[in-house]
Formats: sequence, C-alpha cells, structure tokens
Amino acid sequence: MNKGLIKVVGTTGVALSLTACSSFFTDHSNDYQQEAGTHHTLEVPAGSIESKDALVIPNENDIADLNNPEPFETPRAPFVYYPMDKVAFAEQDTSVTYTLNTKAADAKQIVVDFLTALHGAGQSVASQTDDTITSIPFDFHPQGWWASLWSDITRVHPAKTAFFFQFNETDGVTTVTLQYREVEQGDEQTINWQSPMSNHDAESVAVRLWGTFGRQLNQSSAYLSNSKNGVAAFPVWVDHQGMYAIYLGKNLSEAEFEAKLKASGIYLMPGEEKLLAPVPADKVARVGDIIDFNLPLGTDGKKQKLFNVYRRDLDDVSWQEREYPYQITQQKAGNFLVVDVSALENPEIASFRIAQRFVK
Repeated sequence: MNKGLIKVVGTTGVALSLTACSSFFTDHSNDYQQEAGTHHTLEVPAGSIESKDALVIPNENDIADLNNPEPFETPRAPFVYYPMDKVAFAEQDTSVTYTLNTKAADAKQIVVDFLTALHGAGQSVASQTDDTITSIPFDFHPQGWWASLWSDITRVHPAKTAFFFQFNETDGVTTVTLQYREVEQGDEQTINWQSPMSNHDAESVAVRLWGTFGRQLNQSSAYLSNSKNGVAAFPVWVDHQGMYAIYLGKNLSEAEFEAKLKASGIYLMPGEEKLLAPVPADKVARVGDIIDFNLPLGTDGKKQKLFNVYRRDLDDVSWQEREYPYQITQQKAGNFLVVDVSALENPEIASFRIAQRFVK
C-alpha cells in the first residue's frame, strides 16, 4: 500500500469516527436558546415602598449638566522640590558651619530628627548637652555575610562614621559646627574630629543637612503647585532626596537665563543638546580626549609622564570638569533650573556644589 492510499484511508476513518460519535451522543450546545428565564415576584409587607430596579446616583440633583464642553487640560504633576530658607554655609580646615535664623533649641531638634532619619530604627544620638550632640557611629557600607565573617576572623573591621555638632546662639541666630571622625571597633579615640568635606560619606551627610535646615526652616508649602505665598528670596529649592533646583523667576527670557548662569560661574555648552558645566567648553573633560599617562614618583605628589593615551571614561574626572544635562521646568510660581547629575557616584555633592554657585 502506497503512502497516498494510507493518508486517504486514515482521513476517512477519522471522519467516520466523529460521525458515529455524533450519532450516539446528543448535542446540547443550543439548549440555552430554548430555556426561559425564571421570574419571582418579591413579596413585601403591606405599606412598603415599591421597589424599583434602577441605577441610583448619589447626589444626582447636585451634579451640573454638561452644556459647554471644554478642551481637556492635562493635570500638572506636583513639583517635588521644597522651598528653602536662607542658610549660610562655610568650610573651615577641620569643620563646616551653618548659620541659621533660628534658636539653638530649634536647630538641635532639626539635627536630632535628621540623625533619626539617617539611622532608621534605634537610637541615633550617643550623647548630648545643652550645646553639643554626638551621634552614634554610622555604618554607611554594611558588609555581606562573607566579608563580615572574614572581618571576625582577622579582627579588622571597617571603620564607621560618627558626627559631632556644636551649637552657638547669638541674638536669635544659631551657628552649627559639624565635624566627623572614623571610629574603629574597640577603639573610639584613634582619629580626631575632622572636616566632613574630606570624606565622601561625611560630605554627603553635610550637604544633605544643609538642605534639611533650609527646608525645615521654611514650611510655607509642601509642593510648588500648592504654594500660595510666592517664592522666597532664597533661590535654592530641595527635594526629599537631597537634590537641588534653582528658581529663575517668571517669564524668563533666554538672554536673562544666560546672564544668570554667567553671574554664577556656569557655562552653557555649544550644540543642540542642553548641557552646562562649571568650566568653559574647552576645559570640559570628555571621553576620547588625549591625556597624559603619568607614573607617580613618590608620596610628595610628583609624577613622570610616560606617553599619551585616549580617555576611556570619566571615572577619574572631578565634578567641576564635567558637563551636565539640564532642563527648565515651568511651574505656576515660575521657572526652575534642574541639573541632572545622576551620572556621578555622589550626585548629591555635585548638586550641592552647583547650587552654591547661585547663592550670594
């Protein structure tokens, strides 16, 4: 028997099988079309209100009729930046200081709340007096299980970071001095108090505290969309992650925008993309630039040039030599400059440094 005949016989057999099945089993697929609905009359007590099967709309009489439809207006999202009060910031050799227009007791409460939010659950303050606060050591880089086990074996644990605050009030103005030190396990006196600007973790805390001070001292509004008191004289606004935006005013022209940037030491980059930088375009570091490959000669900082190479990345470039995308956000209160520094390892520090350029 050839293959063609086998296919014909097989197909015929399947068809006969299906036909036989339909002969023995009744098809109920259309039974629902002959069924009639069952209706029961609701029996209610005498004198009851007649029930009606109708859609009930609450407060229907208070809803106005749509007579003159208008074009749909997209709701404006709330602005996530908060207005800041003016807080002066200064750097010293071994500390940084904040100058606040408030009493020392209010400044201390802001610091305590800030440390609590920074630490999370548990006690965040190790000790405090009338004019000082010392935090517990913070662990900004928790170890994994294997790293923790190795530290227990070698008894070499990573250092933690503690902070010291001193408050000095004069005529209703409070100066807050901030220092930090690295605390090693089992020995809390090995390193003296230093300026937080010498350590990335401590510097991030210091710049975030600046925004916290300014935000807590200015509680005029929670969102720019709901602001009714206008924009304060201080041009810097801050969000809940410690990033900053710059208030540029209303009806800002392009010439006025460039003038504000120039007065603050910020430069617009040429090209179609919206980019700015803290240095002129010819001093901005870019991938592909030809740079010197130097070999350090000792601890005194001297280097020996070996040859030229192409820059492959910007990991070793400081925030001042980079260019950043920006956008101007238009809100009810005016225009705001938002600089995108998310490409950096410590974006809150760069955002703070750029914001400081606009503080007079």
